[in-house]
Parts: sequence; C-alpha cells; structure tokens
Amino acid sequence: MSEQEKQCRICLDGLDAERELGRLIRPCLCKGSISYVHVRCLHQWRQTSASKSAFFACPQCHYQYRFARTRIAGLATNPVIVGGLSGLLFTFIVMVASFITTFFMSAFEEPTYQSLFFISPIEVAQDLITAAFRVLRDGELAGTFEEPIFSHKPTTASKIPLPNRPPGILKRFIRRFILGLPLVGASSLVQMLLSVGALGPVQWIARYRGSRNRRNNNSRDIAALIIISLLLVGAARACIKSTNLHKILRKGRFFEPKMQFWR
Repeated sequence: MSEQEKQCRICLDGLDAERELGRLIRPCLCKGSISYVHVRCLHQWRQTSASKSAFFACPQCHYQYRFARTRIAGLATNPVIVGGLSGLLFTFIVMVASFITTFFMSAFEEPTYQSLFFISPIEVAQDLITAAFRVLRDGELAGTFEEPIFSHKPTTASKIPLPNRPPGILKRFIRRFILGLPLVGASSLVQMLLSVGALGPVQWIARYRGSRNRRNNNSRDIAALIIISLLLVGAARACIKSTNLHKILRKGRFFEPKMQFWR
C-alpha cells in the first residue's frame, strides 16, 4: 500500500489529517484497508467503545496494544501529584526570586520617583517590594533582614555578650522564602493590574507606605495591611498559575501514552 492510499479505518482520512488527528499508525496486526488509524481516533475509540476489551486490544485481530509511559500519564493527571509538583515549582520560583531580591536589595531601599505622565509597571513592582520590606522591618519580622548580633543581653556580672547561634536550615529557608515572596507577588499583581488599569492607586499606596515608618506600634497600619493583602493576592495568583503547568505539558503531549506500532 502506497503512502497516498493509507487511510484511517475510523475517520477514513489519510495522511493529510495527521496534523489534527495525530500520526497514522498500525497499532495491531490487522492488514489491508483497516491496518492504519490516527492516534487521536484510536484514543477516542478506546475511551468511548462499549466493549471494555477495546481499551486494551484490537476488536478485529485481538492484538493487545503495547503502551509506554502510561504510568507517567497517570501521574500527570493525579491531583495530589500535580498539587505537590506545583507547590515545589512555586517554592523554587520564590527561592530564585529571593536571590534576585538580595542582589538588587539596594534598589528597594527607597521608593521610586513619581512621574505625572507615565506609570511604569516595573516601578510599581519596585514600590510594592520596597513597601513590603518596610512593613516587615517595622514589624516583628525585622530579624528576617538583619541577623541579630547577640541573642541575649549581657548580665551585669559578666557584661560579656553571648554570641548568637547560627541560624538553622529551617530558619534560613523561611528567611529566603519571605525575601522572595514580595517579588513573586508584586510581579504577578502588576501583570493582573495592567489589564484593569489600576496601577496608579496601588503605586500611590506603595510609595506612601514605603517612604515612612510606623510611628505608633499600637495604631492600625491600614496602608501596610493593604500592601500585604495585595502581595498575597499576587502570590496566590502565581501559585495558581504554576498549577496549570500540567495542562501545558499535556497540550504538548509530553505525557501522552505512546503505543508500540508498525509503520
């Protein structure tokens, strides 16, 4: 049989439909006009056939299909596995962002200069990160950015300061995570705000909080609550985006079950 004579035994299309329906393959021992079938046509037939045996074997020659990577395909659709991998991916992104933040820490010390004619998304993200760091420094997480020199106050008897113990792995991990989270949240938030045109008010609040310290510890810091809430929304959005990775992989057919076939 020539290449032009090959056709799918299900949809009766030939090689011209391979772009839409997948490769034209021989998954079994059938011969003649029923030898070939498109990958997607066969997959749909196996999923919708009334016969349960059609999922594993050819209804005509009863040859059992041979699959590869079916376990990976099952793992790619498992919500627990997908959630775990998405969490690891999000954590990795935050860790990378923490090193980027550390490298450009000097740029987040003061708010940017305000322009009356143009609002830069990059400056909005920078102002959000600056405000977030100012809030953290003013709060109980100040030690996240500045390691304390001494863990205990010297006694009046000895007046010899006791050195602080080096931070453990968990503390260093939390410190890195907190350092990277504002960058991830601000980047995702700015991308979302671009579609609704709300960069101006958010930048004004970020610059207002980033240029001042909290004067009264007993007063409510409304601006800080708004900044932290916005960054958490952006971080949650980034986390949700990371869960869509398995859909992208499935569209690219990285986890598509692959049959052993004959051309």
